[in-house]
Amino acid sequence: MKTLTDVVADRILKYLGEKNMTQYRLAQKSGLPKETIKSIMRRQTKNVTLKTIMMICEGFGITLLEFLDDESFKPENLDLE
Repeated sequence: MKTLTDVVADRILKYLGEKNMTQYRLAQKSGLPKETIKSIMRRQTKNVTLKTIMMICEGFGITLLEFLDDESFKPENLDLE
C-alpha cells in the first residue's frame, strides 16, 4: 500500500508530464516553496495537507476534484497509519 505522500507525488508527476512543467515552475505557479515540492517528490514529507494539495492544484490550473479523481486515493488503497 502507498502512503498519501506517495500518491500525491505520483499525481504531481503525472500532471508535470501532462502540463510539460518542471517542479520549479509548479512551485512558482502554486505559491509553494520549491523545497516543499521537492520534499513531497522525494517522499520526505510525512503529512501532506489539504491546503498544500489545493495550492498544487492551483499551480496546475486544475480543480481539487480532478487531482483526487484516482483510484489510489480510495481509503482501501492507502496506508493511513
